[in-house]
Formats: sequence, C-alpha cells, structure tokens
Amino acid sequence: MIARLSSGAKMLIIMTVALLPLGIIALFASIQSAHDKRLQHEADARLIATAEARQIDLAVVRSANVVRAAAFAAAGGLPECRNALAQASRILGQDTRIAFFGMDGGLRCASAGFRAARLPPPRGNIGIELLLLDPPGGIRFTVGASNGGYGVGETSQAQLIRSLGIATGNQSVMLRQGSARLPLVTAHKAGPLDQRITVSAPFAGGQINLVASIYASAVSAIEILLVLLPILMWAAAAIIGWSVVQGLLLRPLGQLQRSVVQLGTAPLTLPRLQTPALEITALADSFRDAAEQIATREIALEEGLNRQVRLTREVHHRVKNNLQVVASLIALHARGSTGDVAAAYASIQRRVDALAVVHRNHYAELEENRGVALRSLIGELTSNLRATAPAEASHFHIMLDMAAAHVSQDVAVPVAFLITEAVELLMTSAPADPVMISVRTTDKPDRALLSIRAPGFVSEAATEGAARQRFDRIAGGLARQLRSALTQDEDGIRYTIEIGIVPDDESEIPAS
Repeated sequence: MIARLSSGAKMLIIMTVALLPLGIIALFASIQSAHDKRLQHEADARLIATAEARQIDLAVVRSANVVRAAAFAAAGGLPECRNALAQASRILGQDTRIAFFGMDGGLRCASAGFRAARLPPPRGNIGIELLLLDPPGGIRFTVGASNGGYGVGETSQAQLIRSLGIATGNQSVMLRQGSARLPLVTAHKAGPLDQRITVSAPFAGGQINLVASIYASAVSAIEILLVLLPILMWAAAAIIGWSVVQGLLLRPLGQLQRSVVQLGTAPLTLPRLQTPALEITALADSFRDAAEQIATREIALEEGLNRQVRLTREVHHRVKNNLQVVASLIALHARGSTGDVAAAYASIQRRVDALAVVHRNHYAELEENRGVALRSLIGELTSNLRATAPAEASHFHIMLDMAAAHVSQDVAVPVAFLITEAVELLMTSAPADPVMISVRTTDKPDRALLSIRAPGFVSEAATEGAARQRFDRIAGGLARQLRSALTQDEDGIRYTIEIGIVPDDESEIPAS
C-alpha cells in the first residue's frame, strides 16, 4: 500500500514518524534545561552574593584599619585627637563619621553631629564589631587600638552602594542583621517569565548577612517555541534539505576548497568531482585559470623585488663610498692646517664619519633587513671618535652599556649625530672626565632609552661659550627629528632621550 503512494506522501509520512519522538525529546529536554538553568542561576547568584559581600567586607576592614591607626594616634591630648580625626576623615571621606574613646570609655573627640557619647568598646573576641544601622542606613564598626583605646566609625549607605560591583539591573542587594534590614539595590522583573532567586552570604565573621536576589528566566520563549510541532517540522525539513545540499553542493565545494588552500605550498591539483552540478565544474575550471595567472604574476613580482633589492644595495654602497671619499678629502685638506682651522676640519670629519658609520652598518644589515644594530653602530662610532680626538683628549675614556636593539636609518642618523655632538663637546671642554653611553629597553616593545652621562657636562668650559650654545641648538634639532624630548637630570650630568626601535617580534622593516 505504501508503495502506491506518491513521493510527497512518502516524505510526509517519513517526516511525521521522525518528528514524533523529536517532540517528546524536546519536551523533556526543555524541562531538564529549565531545571539546569535554575541551578546555574542559583550558583551564579551565590557567586555574585559572595563577591559583593567580600567587596563590602574589604571596604569596612579598610575603614576600620584607618580608624584603628587613628585611634592609636589620638591617645594624646585633644589636639592630637583632632589631628588624627582630620587625617582619618581625609582618607575615608567626610561622609564617614568617626569618634575616638579612651581606655576608660570616655569620649576624646568625634566628627561633627556624631552622637557618640555612650558607645561601648568592642567585645574582646571580635576584631571588628559591626552594627547595622537602619535607620539612618549604614554600618557602624567599632575597633580597638593597641593602647587600650578604641574608635567607632559609621559608613553611610551611599558608601556601601559605591563599594558594590552591580553591573546589571536584574539584581537586588540587602544587608540583614537580626531583625534589622538595609536595602542597597532594588530590582524588578524584566519579563513575564522571570523568576526570583535569593541567596545570602555572610561577612565580617558572620555578623551581617548579604542577601542578593536575581531575576532570571528559567525557560526562554525560544525554548518554548522549540517544543511546538511546527518548529520541529521546520527543523526536520531543514535537516533533510541540508542532507541534499551536502551531497550535491557542500561536499564537492569542500574538496575544491582544500585544493585551493594548498595552492600556496603546492601546485593547484583539482579533485575529481563526482557531482551533477555543472556550475561547480565550471567553478573548478575558473580556479585553475586563476591559479595559473597568480603563479605568473608571482614570478614577475619576485623578479622585480630582487631587482629592487639589488638597486637598494647599490645605492647604499655608493653613498657609503662617496662619504668615504669626502672624509678622505677633508683629511687631506686638514694635514696642512693648524689651530682652529685644523679643529674645524676634524669636527667636520667626525660628522661625516658618523654618517658613514650609519650607512656602513645599514649596508651590513640589508640581508636580514632588520635595520641598524645600535650596539655595533655606537661601538664603531665611539672608536672613530677616540681615534680622531685632539691631543689633549688622547686618554679620553668612553664606556658603553648597550642593550641588543635595532633601529631604522631615520633613527640611526640623528642618534649618531647626537652622540658625536655630545662627545666632541666633552673632548674639547672636559677631556679628563669619562663618559658613559647606554641604551636600555623599556616596557614598550618599540621604545628604548638612550642615555649620555658625563661629569664634564657641568664643567665650567662645557657650560659657557659658543660650543655649549651650538650643542644645545643642534641637540634640540636632533630631538625633534627623533620626535622625542631630550631631558637633563637635576645634577646636569645626564642627558636622556626616548628613541624608537624595531620590536623583537617584527622580523622585517622596510628598507630605507
């Protein structure tokens, strides 16, 4: 009889038989889900209540510690008591009322308007004794000091509310001590299906309980709709449709995707697609054509990149050679000069050498393209500076403390000039004093601190005259190039500037 039915009728019968157990399963699943959600909401409410109780407990303990310390300081006369009261009020805020008592229970001093004439001391077995105030609202804490006196403070309701971490509007919080109640936060239902879940958490050794209530929905509207038969029928139809699409479209497309993903590591090899969909076959042919075009373009790009690298290396090589030629010409002219003229030639040659050192180090790092290594740059630069030092600075001492760091050429040039200017000023004004040059990394991965320290910076020869003015002007300009501030310490013997470096996790930087 079933064999005589149409395919549509057979599909309907199959779907009906398949959906009936699904409906029963969905009903029990919805009931179990509601039970599990309620247990989860109770656990969440308990965690929230514990956390909020801990926040209030920490706030009260902090205030009590301040009052305890102030009560000890208030053991002297009335001026000391008032000073301790003022200091505690500044720490805790003016809305916290405080009073201090002596060993005999007599009131020493108290905040304005605080009725504290007959407040008893804390019980001996309780470190901090709490009392819930309702009204006016708040918590009164009594804490003893080591000198026998004790202090009393009242934390207002507003302070307690500020210490809470309530982030949603479906939570209410109330404090309870015996028959006293102090509501802090109130909440209402957000939907008709919400249920109220109430838990409590003690704090301060169980003296006060925090009662938290959360409105949450145990069963959502979506879960109710899932129980309905039309939704289940739609789900079954979707599963059947998915099965059809999976066999005709998704599986062949997945095979094609895996072949395309491997394109970067291997040539494109398309699978043999067993599908009646001609569109997927045409798509595979399009991928094959696109892969061939991409491979051709990658070859052309690689050739262009290699040509660009060769040109860049040639440019840096020629610049380095030209700088060496200029330095040699300056040296030739300087041989027949004496006095200020020879000193001027030497000063110019040091700056040309500094620029040549930068290009030489940048040229050496082009293969890895990591920028210029500060350690080798500054080491070679200081060696050249000591070699070209004037006769009176023949024993000029330069110490280095270099962290492993790389910089771009745009940073290396002003750094080399800054060190050259500082060392030349020190060689000519205080040749007997040593200089320390250091590079330290910071907590920022792309920043480092360059420091130049020398007692000669505060010598009379280095602080007066045109040389110091020229150094300050040039150093300021170089700091602007580095986009940072050049600072000098209070003693005047250390200059520090923050420079940009290449982060360690950055494998390449653009070639300058």
